[in-house]
Amino acid sequence: MYRYKFTIFTPTYNREYTLSKLYEDLKKQTYNDFEWLIVDDGSTDNTEELVKKFIEEDVLDIRYIKKVNGGKHTAINTGVKNANGEFFFIVDSDDGLMPNSMDLVIQEWNKVENKDEFCGVVGLCSKMEDGKTLGTEIPDEHLICHFAELYYKFGVKGDKTIVFLTDILKHYPFPEREGIKFLPESVVWYEISKYYKVICINEPMIIREYLEDGLTRNILKKSALKGRALEYLYLTNQNTYPFKDFPYMWIKNYINLARYSLLSDSKYFKEINKISDKFMYILCFPLGYYKYLRQKKFVKE
Repeated sequence: MYRYKFTIFTPTYNREYTLSKLYEDLKKQTYNDFEWLIVDDGSTDNTEELVKKFIEEDVLDIRYIKKVNGGKHTAINTGVKNANGEFFFIVDSDDGLMPNSMDLVIQEWNKVENKDEFCGVVGLCSKMEDGKTLGTEIPDEHLICHFAELYYKFGVKGDKTIVFLTDILKHYPFPEREGIKFLPESVVWYEISKYYKVICINEPMIIREYLEDGLTRNILKKSALKGRALEYLYLTNQNTYPFKDFPYMWIKNYINLARYSLLSDSKYFKEINKISDKFMYILCFPLGYYKYLRQKKFVKE
């Protein structure tokens, strides 16, 4: 049994200047059965002192864990292991949170009868600068689906709010590898999608802002590109995109594995598990090389 209904989980790295806004949003939540679990991924600013002040106010149930810097995916692993909430709700340190976010999740979750088939709830994100929805809404006829289908079958675009059952996340930890501090969440989210459905809500829950020091703005740094290459290696070995379900993504995966390996000077060919996947990688390599040539001038050290 879990102590709380929700763990609001915030991975953070040198974000002292953004956490106070999220703290204020959490104090305004209409649903109160939650803990705020902050995993500090090796910050060198005054994040720890700021969080201590939050804790001293004794308004929210807050736990703070500081770890050696390893990247967001390693912070998520730490968070899942230490979560005391039935639902694991990732809210980044530069995000805002709508006051009714958890109420929306509970309302939809309570409608689900065969809960064993589901891993969580998906909602919308809105932009901090103007409040408009990020990307597109979810088609009404596909509000119950597998998460990967939203993007690769139904044409949905843009970031979404994702709330997972903690028990399921515990069975799908992010792989950790020395020297890799960025590993996209698709490695786990889409793998879970092979086995479980989500229930979707066309309501915004998270308010998102993209900062200059954020992951999205730094995606072409060589350190991030190494993580992208590793991402596509894992997606290939896991067969995350089966050909029968996602033929376009199945092919694109080999192309991207070649492209990002070249862009990041990574060598993962020997780690491709199946002979058939190695063959497809070789077959798609020219397209990957073409994409590499078009992008290499934009790579940042």
